[in-house]
Amino acid sequence: VEIKVVADDDLTWTIQASLIQQALVNLVSNAIKYSHDEVTITITAKVEASQLLISVADNGFGIDTVEQSRIFERFYRIDPARSRGTGGTGLGLAIVKHVCQNHGGEVIVWSEVGTGSTFTLRLPSYDPMLEGNRASSEFTVEPLTIVKGAKS
Repeated sequence: VEIKVVADDDLTWTIQASLIQQALVNLVSNAIKYSHDEVTITITAKVEASQLLISVADNGFGIDTVEQSRIFERFYRIDPARSRGTGGTGLGLAIVKHVCQNHGGEVIVWSEVGTGSTFTLRLPSYDPMLEGNRASSEFTVEPLTIVKGAKS
């Protein structure tokens, strides 16, 4: 597995970094689970129209159009029989959706069976005053490559 990060070196955005990190871990984990052994996952971050767009793209199995409207539901699994092999509870994408909503944003998916999937987080600038006393932090994207099976 190769993970590429594409972003400007000086890109920063005010968000709840731990929540966005969890959303990205969920998306990357799914990309690895639902792909062939040699998969490239590309994480792209950019600012567009006053929003931070973070995309996680893979060249995995893809998701049928019929299933795409339900994948963000809690406990929904496209193929429950496959859950024994891949693990998980069906909560990962629901968590991603709620993280985006908590930031006043959304998550959208593009996918084609046999080609792969791209999940994009669309996040406005996070205003901690809207969420009471929640702490916010600066999120800086740094280049990272991870090889599956590598020892740390």
